[in-house]
Amino acid sequence: MRHFIVSAFVLALAFHVQGDPGHSANGEAFNEGPRQAAVLMPGCGDAVKFPISSKKAEAQKFFTQGIGQLHGFWYYEAERSFRQVAALDPGCAMAYWGMSMANVNNEKRASAFIKKATPLKAKATPREQKWIAVLENLYRDNDKRDKKQKSLDCIKDFETLVQDDPKDIEAKAFLVWRIWFSREEATISSLQAVDALLDQIFAAVPNHPAHHYRIHLWDQSKPILALKSGALCGQVAPGIAHMWHMPGHTFSKLKRPDDAAWQQEASTRVDHAYMMRSYILPDQIHNYAHNEEWLTRTYNDLGRAKDAAALARSLIAIPRHPVYNFLDKSSTSASYGRTRLIETLIKWERWDELKAFAQAPVAQVGHDIARLRALGLASFQLGDGAGLAAALKDLEALSTDAPKPAPKTAAEPKQLSTKKGAAKKSADKPSAVADAKESKDKKTPPPEVKAKANGIAELKALVALSSKDGSFRPGETHKLLSDLKVLDVPKERLARYWLTFGDKEQAVELTKSFTADLVGLATKTEILQACGKTDEAKKAFEETRKLAFAMDRDLPIAKRLDALAKTLGIEGDWPAPAPKRTDSGVRPDIATLGPVHWSAPVAPVFEASTLENQRVKSSDFTAKQPTLFLFYLGHDCGHCVEQMQAFAKAAADFEKAGIQLVAVTLETPQAAAGIRAKLNLKPDQPLPFPILSDSSLEAFKKVRAHDDFENENLHATILIDTAGKQRWQDISWEPFKDAKFALEEAKRLLKLDVPAAATAQVKE
Repeated sequence: MRHFIVSAFVLALAFHVQGDPGHSANGEAFNEGPRQAAVLMPGCGDAVKFPISSKKAEAQKFFTQGIGQLHGFWYYEAERSFRQVAALDPGCAMAYWGMSMANVNNEKRASAFIKKATPLKAKATPREQKWIAVLENLYRDNDKRDKKQKSLDCIKDFETLVQDDPKDIEAKAFLVWRIWFSREEATISSLQAVDALLDQIFAAVPNHPAHHYRIHLWDQSKPILALKSGALCGQVAPGIAHMWHMPGHTFSKLKRPDDAAWQQEASTRVDHAYMMRSYILPDQIHNYAHNEEWLTRTYNDLGRAKDAAALARSLIAIPRHPVYNFLDKSSTSASYGRTRLIETLIKWERWDELKAFAQAPVAQVGHDIARLRALGLASFQLGDGAGLAAALKDLEALSTDAPKPAPKTAAEPKQLSTKKGAAKKSADKPSAVADAKESKDKKTPPPEVKAKANGIAELKALVALSSKDGSFRPGETHKLLSDLKVLDVPKERLARYWLTFGDKEQAVELTKSFTADLVGLATKTEILQACGKTDEAKKAFEETRKLAFAMDRDLPIAKRLDALAKTLGIEGDWPAPAPKRTDSGVRPDIATLGPVHWSAPVAPVFEASTLENQRVKSSDFTAKQPTLFLFYLGHDCGHCVEQMQAFAKAAADFEKAGIQLVAVTLETPQAAAGIRAKLNLKPDQPLPFPILSDSSLEAFKKVRAHDDFENENLHATILIDTAGKQRWQDISWEPFKDAKFALEEAKRLLKLDVPAAATAQVKE
């Protein structure tokens, strides 16, 4: 059950800080991060033992949970667990130590949290005082040390903890973590020495989540040394998605894509289960998009083209946000989804699907370049010369000038990150505009210029290659194809172009630089056989067979290989059986971990009163139309008034789109009427949208627009569809004011007046 806090107000009163509505009374550091109460979650590292001096048994449970979450780099939930400790036991100094540790990539917040621990140290045990001193030394005021010296000093401080108590497993685990974490400033002189320290940990606690650190330790040099930890990492903390993800690194490096895919899929399933029960949007978790795009690539390595395309389409379809999921940043789901889907459809020759997908323009120049190039490529493969010419013409006309920066949105919720620093980086550089400016400052053209030039070069070569009217001489076509060698055209694709041109020598030469993956080897087999190199083709086919055990058999290339197998005298089903291994770990039924694709959770139904004191339910509105609810903190909140004014101006546009706006205030019906003056309405002028009263705060709490720790209310903007699903939300200490974005995203998610290709959904 959810642990609502009776003593939370003690925490708020302790510092006597009065902030704006929605802002924490404890200071700026508490605005960010989790604002709702923690729950005890299974699978966060049950082997962890870190006793603290709190007399509250429940506080100890949450502290232990937070330590396990730290080991899994689940920093957002770790901070929530430690906030819960502080709420249960406001005098617990180690609660603030934990909050500081959960912000290791955000020095400003980490420093603010450890300062909260200092005045409470006198009540702490000598052991706890030593742990707190480590972070006090790391985050000194007016520190003159450089990054390297700070890192070395921190490592030394953790070493002292181990020396003072050699049996303290957590001291050893955090020492290993800090050595690895500081590797850029303080190079690790001996990986083997650090690994020996891990051996000591596992000798005492075999299922300690420090298996995570062993994977990181050897990831870049000798991943085989992390294989045993890869087989255990997710199992020792199954509730933390990142712990399933990391073994995927090891298995990928060891060329075991089937094992890597299992781990990455386990990670995404755990993430989805967590997000759907906690009402968290996917890209609020930093590592989420990276895991998804890597899983898409791994599916492709296995020939699981349908799964790869479905996952990419799912990434395109999930909710977007102007801070943490948008097309202008390459590492978001929106961006990865488009990139990986085009990549997948080209790789597996799904030309009809690619052409359909590439029809709709994209409001981001880099992705529109990729779209037009893909459209031209698909048109060429389908024999559509007119379509190819049109794609080339549109690509040539496309401007690569950076657009003017859009006004900064007022809402800046932070990612619920595995690595919190990455969330801040995305907020600091919110669009390709900043990237273009940086490129300009360095006197180098933005990447879009090169991408456009490369795309034009390839499409021009295809126009020449497909010309049947003699408009291109063989020498001209030869030069256009030759020019592609130094561009970004995959060698496998280029070899097929040369084969179409009739130059077998060029095609065979390119096979020497093909990638040794399934597509590369399969294409090599075909090219060599087509060029009369039968013996070499047989050798390549034997290598292809080893990797094709999971390949979709209805793919064009798979069907051609079926026919080729008969030509080469291969009897029976040609793919080799799936590898049987005994070192991958004891795995649970993967379906029990969660769904493979994210879907919107069922929205909570709440009640409120109209300004005429009539009780209504949220479902009264959503049963008729999709509804965007605006939870605001009263007409005396200046930021809220700005939000209400912005959405009032856009009310007609929402109505035209078939989406209704409903505002919910914490004021009484009588007080709520004060918003009329702030909207400059005349006495006989109706409100732009209904306003509901929730003076009991029950609705605010039900939709999570409430800080459970400080009994403070938050701003929330929530989209609920007619099926009662919560499709989008922004819950923060700041109101969401970007009405234009909210309208366009609502239309996209609800598929209102948006091309089907741009909103492709995946059914689970």
